[in-house]
Amino acid sequence: MRRRSAFVTPWLVLAVLLPLLSNCMVDGSQTAAAPITNTTAIAASETGDQAPAANASKVTALASAGRSATDYLISPRDILDVAVFQVPDLNKAVQVSEDGNITLPLVGKLRVAGNTTQDAEDALAAKLRQKYLQSPQVTIIVKQYGQKITVSGEVKNPRVMAVEGTVTLSQAVANGGGLTDLANTKRVHVARANGQKIDDIIYNFDAIQSGQAPDPVLQGGDLVVAEQSGALVALKNVKDMLPFAVLASVL
Repeated sequence: MRRRSAFVTPWLVLAVLLPLLSNCMVDGSQTAAAPITNTTAIAASETGDQAPAANASKVTALASAGRSATDYLISPRDILDVAVFQVPDLNKAVQVSEDGNITLPLVGKLRVAGNTTQDAEDALAAKLRQKYLQSPQVTIIVKQYGQKITVSGEVKNPRVMAVEGTVTLSQAVANGGGLTDLANTKRVHVARANGQKIDDIIYNFDAIQSGQAPDPVLQGGDLVVAEQSGALVALKNVKDMLPFAVLASVL
């Protein structure tokens, strides 16, 4: 009788764990099948009230608006090299203030945050044309990037990385060592400040990696969080329990 009851032990273990695993797999498949959403909330964990179809279309439009390296948007704390042909007094390095402005001789304050370097060049040239130069030739280059991107969640090496030129979501994840074995590859969040709120955008990383979806360009201050897969965690727990079940069967 002792032999029989000991032999049943692993099956009792599996009988308890398998329904849990099954439920997690169902939940995981439902999560994976859910449309990518764009929710605006006071905290990134809160959900929005918009319809999934509307959310999906907004995220698609945002992701499709990929920018090239020359379209980097200037951010506060960036250091810019400004050069104006034949005006040496304006050739200098300036830091973008927290309110998004730079200050230059003759011009005073000029808002540049949120603009490309080309837009900033055009704005500075327009200011100079008003009073000082007929055809100013302006060059603005980002010398040092002041913004950071945080990569966390189910990545192998969570980190804070500097924004240097264009950084896409897949590049940020790669910089964090890639996703872990427990990551939900269909739900990778990008949380972005939008005034007093946080936009939480969820991307299907598998679709990005396979080329079926655009690789979104990140901005300074973004928070990338890779979700954990409940199904994979449950499967790992079952695998961890199997040696104990086998041991119990031979006792």
